[in-house]
Amino acid sequence: MQHCAFWRYTVLSGDFCQLPPVPDRDEHGASIPATFAFEAESWKSCMQKLVILRHVFRQSDQKFIDMLNSVRFGRVTPQITADFMKLSRRVIYSDGIEPTDLCPTRQEADSINIARLNRLNGPQFNYPAADQEGVDEKYKPYPPYRVNAALGRLVAPKDITLKASVVVFD
Repeated sequence: MQHCAFWRYTVLSGDFCQLPPVPDRDEHGASIPATFAFEAESWKSCMQKLVILRHVFRQSDQKFIDMLNSVRFGRVTPQITADFMKLSRRVIYSDGIEPTDLCPTRQEADSINIARLNRLNGPQFNYPAADQEGVDEKYKPYPPYRVNAALGRLVAPKDITLKASVVVFD
């Protein structure tokens, strides 16, 4: 654990196969290969003990669970696709909050978000990010070039535009 950037305990939870990472682009527009968290070089040095939770709590239909697992691991058959398509329907919620759209690209997600924002009445408010420099495992500040390089790879925008009544997830 001597090469791990985290001290003592690191707990990560979630479905690490739920969605593949969306590839990013560098300043020239070239695609940067996307990797799952568990594919990172630091994963093995930081994750000394791995616990896999196997019981599904949110679903009870075994056929549906099997379909979801097939998709998670990239084993989608025409029958599984057809079964999922049977579930497709328009859902209208009484609270007026539209369901989240899962998009394969950030550009598509941004287009949907901008269109929804533009449908709202009222003024727009812009909020710039308030980034702070971090420290390494010896509590020494990261050099500015490393901070800027890390910030340049972030998926999060440098600012966000909101209106009253916009739905925000944290």
